[in-house]
Amino acid sequence: MWYLNEERTLVQQAAREFVDKEVRPVALEIDREDRFPLELFKRAGELGFLGITTPEEYGGMGSDYTTVALVMEEIAKASPVLCVAMGAHSQLAGGMLKMLGSPEQKERYLRPAASGEIIMACGSTEAVGGADHEEHTTRAVLDGDEWVINGGKVLISNIGVADVYLVLAITADHVDPVTKAGFSAFIVPKDTPGLIIGEPEHKLGWHGSATGSIEFRDMRLPREAILGLEGGCMQAMFVSCTDEFLTCGPVGLGIAEGAYDMAFDYSMHRIQHGMPMYDRFQVTRHKLARMWMDIEQLRGLVYSVHAMRDTGDLQLPQGRMLKILGAEVSERVAREAIQLYGGLGVIRDVGVERYWRDAKVLAIGGASVEAMTEEITQLLRPRN
Repeated sequence: MWYLNEERTLVQQAAREFVDKEVRPVALEIDREDRFPLELFKRAGELGFLGITTPEEYGGMGSDYTTVALVMEEIAKASPVLCVAMGAHSQLAGGMLKMLGSPEQKERYLRPAASGEIIMACGSTEAVGGADHEEHTTRAVLDGDEWVINGGKVLISNIGVADVYLVLAITADHVDPVTKAGFSAFIVPKDTPGLIIGEPEHKLGWHGSATGSIEFRDMRLPREAILGLEGGCMQAMFVSCTDEFLTCGPVGLGIAEGAYDMAFDYSMHRIQHGMPMYDRFQVTRHKLARMWMDIEQLRGLVYSVHAMRDTGDLQLPQGRMLKILGAEVSERVAREAIQLYGGLGVIRDVGVERYWRDAKVLAIGGASVEAMTEEITQLLRPRN
């Protein structure tokens, strides 16, 4: 492939070996038990997969976004939920920390995050307002040398297992409707008094992502717990969200490939009227051909966009496009894979229906494809 070089190929091979030997054997069990893949997460850290774009001076690989995509694609073929946990940790929380953290904060948190010694979560989503942060209600007020935070966040990944939460709160009297100035980010250790961690939700897919609510009741933090300048975190949040949206492309690609591989293998071994389904039914061959075309179109888009991101272009609309198409292609391919399996396709122990469930949540989790489409329209609007 044009996007592979020697270094990326070595990382890709390491990811494939990790998946084949350690991830795939337990992927169905993790989904069935709805448990956070802690051992796999820690192992990903040992292999360097949690710090791919983290600078080497803070214990990371110092590599590029294409390498992130390669690793995410391989892991998503077997366990999309592990990618969800990694994205919340590395792209969202890790991205904010890389952009806004002081050298001391990076040394204290970014270095152990890159190796998997600690797990991070990002608390930004609230029950009101959706993507409209002006309606959020979590506030931080400076009281002497301490910040006092009250409010709550919903649908946060990695709750309960995270050692550190990066939390957004309003610190101004009014939030600027254009620049969103007025929001600040805070580093919150898990044992902070006043931090109330809820129970993970039971969801259609993403079983084991540990997604749920957190609450702040007169939670006090030292003044230096703020990340970056007071009231100025939203630009970094916008970039880190975009980088997470970018990963939805390779994650969707991996989901589609995993479902396609299962369906193709089944069609070659399931005998109907004395012949494999692939040879017996034109409809089977055509379904698989269209699934393959969807996958290859998405692959080309994923790696061209990541190549541009590696040049320094933030790829703001393109990142949201990958979120949308990653979800849509993976859901479509997984649906057809279930159809090819027939009755067996809806049995959980077979394993193919899991890809559709995870693809369906991909279309909503983190930001819905509808919200992404509207953001694209605004990003494409000419600026005067």
